[in-house]
Amino acid sequence: MSPETETAEQVLDVVIEKMVYGGEGLARTSQGVLLVAGVLPGERARVQVEERRQGVRRARLRELLAASPKRIVPDCPYFCRCGHYQHTSYPRQLEIKKEVLLECFERVGKLHLDIPVTVLPSEPWHYRNRTRLQIEKQSSVFQIGYFELSSHRLCPVERCPISVPAINTVIEKLNHGVGASCFPEGKAEIELFASDSGQALLATVYSSAAPPENFGEMLMSAIPEIKSVGWFEKFSWRQRVWGAGAITYHVGEFHYRVSHDSFFQPNRFLSEPMIHAVLGDLEGAQALDLYAGVGFFTVPLARRFQQVTAVEAHVASAQDLSTNVGVVGTRARAYHSNAEKFLSGGARNWDTVVVDPPRSGLNRAVVEPLRRLRPKRLVYVSCDPTTLARDLKVLLLESAEYRIRSLHLVDQFPQTFHVETVVHLDRNG
Repeated sequence: MSPETETAEQVLDVVIEKMVYGGEGLARTSQGVLLVAGVLPGERARVQVEERRQGVRRARLRELLAASPKRIVPDCPYFCRCGHYQHTSYPRQLEIKKEVLLECFERVGKLHLDIPVTVLPSEPWHYRNRTRLQIEKQSSVFQIGYFELSSHRLCPVERCPISVPAINTVIEKLNHGVGASCFPEGKAEIELFASDSGQALLATVYSSAAPPENFGEMLMSAIPEIKSVGWFEKFSWRQRVWGAGAITYHVGEFHYRVSHDSFFQPNRFLSEPMIHAVLGDLEGAQALDLYAGVGFFTVPLARRFQQVTAVEAHVASAQDLSTNVGVVGTRARAYHSNAEKFLSGGARNWDTVVVDPPRSGLNRAVVEPLRRLRPKRLVYVSCDPTTLARDLKVLLLESAEYRIRSLHLVDQFPQTFHVETVVHLDRNG
């Protein structure tokens, strides 16, 4: 049977060769590669082939024929419906992520590393300070949870083991009806962001509907830990905010204003190690921080450089960035601009450039100006190893401008497939 004629009813016995980025296991069959969730390398499994989507063949695990000795019983009761790696120990998760990272470098970037990968582990549970959940309310029935894997079916949860205790307190209260009556009928998303102390939270609702008139006041009154409420209407993107509109997050000696819809590093245990991994031994006269967010790296960089320029396109993050760099006076300047537009405005003699792009990575309109600017040091912070490998291929092989000085795998997301990487590059010549 050719791939074009395969059916979703087909059942196969397969051997899992390795894990790939996305949290799935790869099996090779006579019809080609097959991706399976909920498995581990070396396992034999009976799977049911699903419909081909975007050229990828996937299958659903029906029966485990031979389990890996590395398999464990997941601690999270919702794992089979919304989890990734909880069926193996945390040390093994780190090994898998390192293997996946190196595989992406070789397959996508054609890069064969001759330097060690430094792994920065996390506490494996209760680490996540920002959690986005789905809400469904019909009549008196209120449910909060996550979408099941590869679907839009709600998986209701009583708690989330990877989220910080403060967020779980809010989930528990909503499940017991505290504050649930504030929400209108229908579906919505709610994002909860907790401060480092856990004593203050932002609650941001994303909905296609307009908010009830006193929604924010009612929710903060019902759940006092929530200090500010935001409501963002999808499609129109009208916004309504009740309360302070932001909280303060402390990381060691630094503190940051973080507003609704602003990005901030998600792992409370790795905030300081992440800063240390990026700063390393950097110092000099001029530094550029592209995709700066609220200034997470900008503020520490200002302790090492005479002048730091920070660039951020997202409106909420850029506003927080301007506030946060104010604590370092004239040593840092913030620009509300996208990276492409900023780099097209003229060259500067940057000693160091730090880039922390979204999952899509750097596009050519950013890579080409960076190649022309030729900073002595380039630090690439990545949340997607495939786009990282693609961009490094350009910098290391196609242009031969840089060489890798150090590589850190920062495990910001235990129990999931996500991989955060910090790469220090030195300019050749």
